[in-house]
Amino acid sequence: MWQNRMFILLHMLWVVNANGIYSIVAPRSIYSNRKYSVSVTLHDAGQSVTFNIGITGPSYNHSKSVELSPKELKRIDFNVPELEKGIYQLVSKGIRGLYFENTTYLSVEYSRPNLYIQTDKAMYKPGDLVQYRILILDENFRPLKSDRSLGIAIKDAANNLVKDIKNAENIKGVFSDKLQLTVQPVLGLWIIEVSLSDHLEKTKEFEVAKYVLPKFSVDIDAVTDLAITESSLKITVRAKYTYGKSVKGKATVHLSPVDLEKTIDVNGKGHVEFDLKKNLNLIVSNRFVRELKVFAVVEEELTGNKQNATLKINLHRSPYRIEVSDMMKEFEINQTIQVKVVIKYLNGNPVQDTKSPVFLKFYNTRRAGGDPEIFKANLDEHGVVIFQISFRNDGFYWSELKFAEEIKHMPSISVRAAGEKNTKLISQLTLELETIKPRLGEHVSVAVKAPDVINHLIYAVVSHGTILQIADISLPRPQQFYKVTFRATFEMMPTANLFVYYVDEFDLKFQEITVELLPEFENKIEITGPLQATPGQEVSLEIKTDPNSYIGLLGVDQSMLLLKSGNDLEFDAILNDLHSRKPIDKHYQNSIYPYPGERSGLVVMTNAHFPYELTEGVYFAQPAFPFDNLHGYELQFLTITPDAFDDFATEQIKVRKDFSDVWLFDYLENNDNITSATITQSIPDTITSWVISAFAVNEKTGLGMTENPFKINVFQPFFIDVNLPYSVKRGEVIAIPVIVFNYMDKTLDAEITMDNTDKEFDFTEVSNEIEESILSAQKRMKRVSVPPNSGESVSFMIRPTVVADIELKINAISQLAGDAIHKKLKVEAEECKE
Repeated sequence: MWQNRMFILLHMLWVVNANGIYSIVAPRSIYSNRKYSVSVTLHDAGQSVTFNIGITGPSYNHSKSVELSPKELKRIDFNVPELEKGIYQLVSKGIRGLYFENTTYLSVEYSRPNLYIQTDKAMYKPGDLVQYRILILDENFRPLKSDRSLGIAIKDAANNLVKDIKNAENIKGVFSDKLQLTVQPVLGLWIIEVSLSDHLEKTKEFEVAKYVLPKFSVDIDAVTDLAITESSLKITVRAKYTYGKSVKGKATVHLSPVDLEKTIDVNGKGHVEFDLKKNLNLIVSNRFVRELKVFAVVEEELTGNKQNATLKINLHRSPYRIEVSDMMKEFEINQTIQVKVVIKYLNGNPVQDTKSPVFLKFYNTRRAGGDPEIFKANLDEHGVVIFQISFRNDGFYWSELKFAEEIKHMPSISVRAAGEKNTKLISQLTLELETIKPRLGEHVSVAVKAPDVINHLIYAVVSHGTILQIADISLPRPQQFYKVTFRATFEMMPTANLFVYYVDEFDLKFQEITVELLPEFENKIEITGPLQATPGQEVSLEIKTDPNSYIGLLGVDQSMLLLKSGNDLEFDAILNDLHSRKPIDKHYQNSIYPYPGERSGLVVMTNAHFPYELTEGVYFAQPAFPFDNLHGYELQFLTITPDAFDDFATEQIKVRKDFSDVWLFDYLENNDNITSATITQSIPDTITSWVISAFAVNEKTGLGMTENPFKINVFQPFFIDVNLPYSVKRGEVIAIPVIVFNYMDKTLDAEITMDNTDKEFDFTEVSNEIEESILSAQKRMKRVSVPPNSGESVSFMIRPTVVADIELKINAISQLAGDAIHKKLKVEAEECKE
């Protein structure tokens, strides 16, 4: 109980005469460098009253006086500077016409800037170029206006300072820079540190490693919620190349902790089913196991390359979910109220069992061992049941809902005898949100229902510790119903609270409701461009956003994201940062009678009466869950006459040689009130999908981000690929596997040639006796027949003779199409170690 008293921190010295009723509403929290607004209202009074409102503390002491006539509201604003640590108080006094003094402690909060770091990749090879951007934004995601100096430090995995920038300049809240890695950097996790005036504000890691990009992705499809009563689990494993075509191979699927495993064939996808009848008994006996883990490994048939994926499946005692609408926390004896309950399956579909009953039980904590009050009803065809409940005995009750084997425990409630002090309960004023998840700019509508007719009411819209709107509404005639409307703004994101109150015969009637906005940014951004492209094609992208914005673009090979992600700005994570600005109000969650305004983060000073008890509620937690390398290749040497290739060979085949894993790391500005900007660049030669994201920063509308990335699929129906390691040693005999893909509608006979005119390696064979002509050959050729919509592989044995990034020149031609690639292979000296 003392914790509740300490949390409210409310000390009122009321010296009240009978000259009027007043109310003072203000945020419970005070922030440095933010406007602090106080609402002062004089309700019923016989004369004007002069109020003095002030803030006192170690570094800020300021007060203002205001005179109010009866039934008048005025707003007082304080421009709070940078606050030193210490105790701050809100002090209100009546100095003429009504005499009183109230004092309440304020919670001092410090709004930190929003800093975000974006890198072009999450993992880099030695010798790569690291490109990064830093966004420096205020609490509303607009460019931060501050005198604090921006500093950036980059440290390697051994904590050596590699780069140090002081007093960095930004453009519209964005600083961009790059770092060239050496060919022999420290491997491991590097870190970017961002500071403001030498105070560390944000860090981000990236990895430096020797890696090979994956060529395909693996996904697992299965239910994510499973009841222990289920007898089987069906799983689908999907495998696709980054350019969208199916992968053929084997998938090994492991299920833990039941330790079951099966291997299946995969051609784009494969299905497997596990019998869980016996194995779930193991889970039931282990109260600490609450989930199953699916681990799938797909091995590509052509190369032996492997990729994996994991999926977690939450375990539940029953196949049902129980949802209940918010229930009042206090009642009078014999007062009848409705409780709406919805029963759903774990997949979200409603239960349509109209015969099985739903039980709602209430246990009186003052009558331990006594029989509970039980209410019983059946579901309708939509899975809904509405209970009509009332109580014959007072006391504190805890409750539970039961349907079949599913039980849901709920918070405690209080029931009081009629006529008992403070039984004119605040719940008599009700609010109903009519606009569900409004978008920015839309009007939010909340229906207000008073227990009796009223002439006026006051409402305040509050978010993140700031009163955004406050209004005193005089109704045209006495009535019980009124509709409060206000426009949704970004300052309310992601939630705002509406506090409604009025005074009736010295009683303060109030209610609060939380409005959840649809998560979005005020500044919108959209990318348009082609969805398909060919290797090396010139591509134009148009970016639409608010005029005069800084636009940041990032285009990355999907293979890079499969290897490691986390480098880009994350839409949901940034929006979730808004939640961190809201002060946590523990007292509201533990109080039977919430104090006026506390759900909204407000303090209310008044001489009106309202239910207010520091009684600590009785809560019962939900019971613990009761179980609660190189593979061999078969070469096909075909008897194909050279004439078959003459027609196509005479055509010039474009050589693909740009295999960058980052395409775009650019910025644009759409100045002069233009809403769009265009960038045109040649796309790299890789057969893959390019994942493109964008953000925009605007002085007025702040940050905008693409919620979902834009993708361009780069493809051609006949192409070759090589499966190369990160590096090899000079003098080492290695096989260069070449895969020929044919996505045409007929079988193609292909001739694959590897060129050695640069003399950077020798051709060789597995045999111990190799003819000199083979070693000195300038090219080697092999033939293969490739069926439609599939691939075939061949390999060339070579021995590198130089230490360098040697260039492998390979081409393939067929009757209908051809392809050529130049790819680098890193050759290290014999004594080097990876």
